[in-house]
This record gives sequence, C-alpha cells and structure tokens, in this order.
Amino acid sequence: MTWPPWIFAMFLPVRAPQRVDPVELGTLCPMWTNRPISHQRLTEEPIAWLTTVSSEGAPSTAPVWFLLEPDDSVIVYSKDPSRRVENLRANPAVTLHLEGDGRGGAIVVVNGTAVIADDTPPANAHPAFIAKYREFLDRYGWTPEWFSEHYPRPIRVTIRSIRGS
Repeated sequence: MTWPPWIFAMFLPVRAPQRVDPVELGTLCPMWTNRPISHQRLTEEPIAWLTTVSSEGAPSTAPVWFLLEPDDSVIVYSKDPSRRVENLRANPAVTLHLEGDGRGGAIVVVNGTAVIADDTPPANAHPAFIAKYREFLDRYGWTPEWFSEHYPRPIRVTIRSIRGS
C-alpha cells in the first residue's frame, strides 16, 4: 500500500508559533496601530465586562466602569470584599470585553493580568476616571467621594493581547 505524502505530516513534531508579547516590548503601539477601532472603543465605551477566575477555575463575569490609562493599562475600581478581589488574589488572569453589535461583530476582548493596585489613587482623586463617568455619577446621584467609599479597591489590568479591529 502506498501512503499519500500528507499522512507523514501527522508524525512531524509540532512547534508552537512564536508570539511577541507587546508588554515585553514595552509598548502596545503596534497593537493599537492594527486595532484603531479597539483603541477608540476602549477609550470611549463606558461599560466593559470583566471576567476573573477563582482558584478552583470557576469564571465570574460582571460589568465594570473602567479607564484605559496613558500607559495602556486599564483601571477598574471594585468593592472590597468582593468575589472579584478574592479571585484576583488567587488568579491574576482576566479578560475584559466590550459589547458587540448584537450580530457577532464589533468584538473587543482584552486578555490581561490584573493586580490590586494600592499605589493608584482612589477614584475621587483620579480626574480622568471622574471625567469619564461624571454623567453616570450625576444620573445616579453619587458623588466621587461616595463612589470611592463604595468601590475602594483599584485594580490595574496589564494588557497581554487584544482581539478586535
């Protein structure tokens, strides 16, 4: 019996593709160049969905207010104690995604590593965060101080990769 040539490819060793980590390069500029819509949406969208994972591997997803910082990290303020903070202490891997267009398009998914960022000022001392959410705060009748008191724990997400356009 003669075997077709492609059958032998099944027995060749598989090499993982080499991936360049944009964080190791020190900038996400190449990533943003290829994904200008993702950058714009991460700058402008008010709500994202943050998924954390427990030490047992159970995912937990919740809507969050967030801010894309000038250093290309993402800041989220959280209640503490909370499932989110508990999960991050056990497992720093997170995803942050934006709403799609309802038809499977306009997807933006950020994969990253999150840390409790106690060196970050509280929300009421973060002018860019307050400016982004001023309308929401006013609509809910919340002050920046109220928000900071109820969401005291800053979380910083270091972006590892982005899926989107």
